[in-house]
Amino acid sequence: MMSGKIIDGRYEIIEEIGRGGMAIVYRAKCLVLNRYVAIKVLRPEYRDDLEFIKRFKIEAQSAGSLSHPNIVSIYDVGNEDDLEYIVMEYVEGITLKQYLSAKGVLQWKEAVDYASQICSGLEHAHKKGIVHKDIKPENIIITKEGILKITDFGIAKALNQGTITTGGLTMGSVHYFSPEQARGGFTDAKTDLYSLGILTYEMVTGRLPFEGESAISIAMQHLETEPVRPSVFNPSIPKSLETVILKAMKKEQSERYQTATQMLIDLKKVYVGSEVRYDEGDEFTKKFTPINPQTASNKNGAPQGAKNGTPQRRSQNSQGKAPVKKQPSRAELAKAKKKKKKGDTLGIVAGIFAGIAVIALAIWGWSFMTGGSKNEVECPELVNHTCAEALELIEGTKLKIVQENGKEIQADDEGIIVTQDPKSGKKIKNNAKITVTLGDQPATMEKIPSVAGMTEADATSALKALKFDVTVERQDNSDVAAGRVISTHPAAGTSASEGSVVTIYVSNGNKNDNTENEYTIVPDLLGKTENEAKSALERADLKLGEVQQVASEKEKGTVVKQSEAEGNRVKKNKAIDIRISSGKAATSATPTPSAKPSASASPSSTPKPSSTPTSGGDDEPNEGGNNGTNED
Repeated sequence: MMSGKIIDGRYEIIEEIGRGGMAIVYRAKCLVLNRYVAIKVLRPEYRDDLEFIKRFKIEAQSAGSLSHPNIVSIYDVGNEDDLEYIVMEYVEGITLKQYLSAKGVLQWKEAVDYASQICSGLEHAHKKGIVHKDIKPENIIITKEGILKITDFGIAKALNQGTITTGGLTMGSVHYFSPEQARGGFTDAKTDLYSLGILTYEMVTGRLPFEGESAISIAMQHLETEPVRPSVFNPSIPKSLETVILKAMKKEQSERYQTATQMLIDLKKVYVGSEVRYDEGDEFTKKFTPINPQTASNKNGAPQGAKNGTPQRRSQNSQGKAPVKKQPSRAELAKAKKKKKKGDTLGIVAGIFAGIAVIALAIWGWSFMTGGSKNEVECPELVNHTCAEALELIEGTKLKIVQENGKEIQADDEGIIVTQDPKSGKKIKNNAKITVTLGDQPATMEKIPSVAGMTEADATSALKALKFDVTVERQDNSDVAAGRVISTHPAAGTSASEGSVVTIYVSNGNKNDNTENEYTIVPDLLGKTENEAKSALERADLKLGEVQQVASEKEKGTVVKQSEAEGNRVKKNKAIDIRISSGKAATSATPTPSAKPSASASPSSTPKPSSTPTSGGDDEPNEGGNNGTNED
C-alpha cells in the first residue's frame, strides 16, 4: 500500500486513482507548494529495463518543457527506492473516452471545438520537436469548464521508442494508429494528425472507421482499407468537416496536413462555415480525358494499329487486297437521306437551345463578375498572422493580398501583418484585393489559444500564462451561458507577441433565462450495472431514483430502461428511475431502449464530472481502470 508514503520528502501519497498497462497513478499532495498533484509510478516490470528507463526520463523531461492550456503540465521526474515516477498537474475531469461513451455522437460544432483544442496543443508540442504518437480519447481529459488537455506525452514517446514493440499493441491504441506506425515505419508530426483525424471521425459518427477482432486485423485496415465517409453515418456534418477528416486520414504522409497549423486553420474555417477543399490531385475531383481513337497512340508513340511506327491499312482480306465496297440500293439511299434530314432538324433545334444557354450563362457570368450579391465574402482577419498563414486563410477564394506597393505577398515573406484594408468582417467581392502592411516579427511569438466556452477567470489565466495582456468586454448572448467566453480579438489561432493585448468577450447570457446552470445532460445507462449507473448519474449531477427488477432477456443485473432518455436536458439533482434485468425470459414486450442523444450538446453542457485525474498509462485499462480513471 502506497497511501501515506512520502516520496522524495515532498509528495505525500493520498490514494490510488487509476491503473494502466504501464503505470499506476496516485493523488498526492505537494508538501512544499501545498497543492494536489498526480504522481504516475511505473509498474515494477519496467524498472529493470535500463534502456526504457533512460528513454522514459529523457522524453518526460522534454514533455516538461511544454506549457499550453491544452496540455497536462509535467512538474517533476525522479526516482526513489527503485520507484520511477512523474509528477504532473492534477486535473479534475473525465476522459474524452468516458464522455463519448455517455454521449455517443457529438454535435458537429462541439466536435470541431474539441478537435481544435487538441490540434492547438499538438501544434505547440510539434514546434518544440515533441510528437505524442498515441493520441486517443483515453489520453484526453475534459475539465469541468469544457477544456481539453492532452496527457502522457513523455510515456507515449518512450513507449514507442523503447523496448515495447508493435507486437504488443493493445486494441485501444491500434484503433488510432497511423499506417506508418502499423508498418513500423518513420513517424513524425503527421502521425499525430492522422490519429486526430480518426478521433474526429469517431466524435461525429459515434463509431471507429476500422474495427476487427485483433490488433493485427485493425492495423492491416489502416494500411489497406479506405474509410467509409463519415457523412454516410452522419449526413448532418458539413462537407468541409468531412474534407478535413479525410485529408488528415490519408494513408500517405505526404497527402495529409503537413503541420498542425494547417489543420487548425481548416478547423477554424469549418467552425465559421467557410469552405475547405482538397488540394490539387483530389481523388474525388479528377477528370479523365477520353481517348480519341483517331489519335490514340500505342506504347511506342505510333498511332493505334501501327507496328514499329509504320502506319498499317485498317483492313485487308486474306490475299492482302482491300475489300470491295458494296454499292447501296436506291431504297437504302432514300432512307439515309430521310434520316439525315431528321438529324439536321434536331441539330438546328439543339443549336437554338445551346445558344440560349450560352447567352443565359454569359448574363449570369457578367452579373457574377460585376459584383452580384452571391459574389461577396467576409473579409478574413489577417492582422497578427504571418504571410503563410494569411495565404492559407484565403485559400478557396479569389481574394488577393497585396502590400502597399501593389506587390502580392508570398508565403516565405518575412514579418507579420500589422494592418489591413478592408478591415476584417467587412463584406467584399470575391476577387477583391486586401492591402496589408508588414511589420517585423517579434522574436517570441505565441498562438492565441481557443478559450471559447471557458469561464472568464480560466480564460484570463490561460492567456496570461502565455504572457498576453487581457482586457474584458461583455456582450448579451443567448447562445453562450453567462460568464463564459464568446470569442477573442485577435481570434484564436492568431500569432501574437508577448505583451500583446487580447480582448475576451464574455457573455452576459440571456437576461430572460438565468437557469442555464441548473441543467445537465442525462447519460446513457443501458447495459450498466446498478452501481455503474449510479456513478454515471452522480458524475452528471443527478440522483439514482427507484430501482426495479423486470423480466428481460438482457444480461442479468444490467439496466434495460431508464426514466429519462439519454441526451435529455434536465434539472440537476433530478432522480432517474431505472429497470434492472432479472435475467428471466420476458413474458411481455421487452422495454424499449431510450432514444439516441440529440445533437445539441455544446462544451458548456458537458456533464459535470467527479474529480478524476490525468490518465494513468498508454494501454487499454485493466483491473478496473480506464487509462488511469475508473470507468463509470
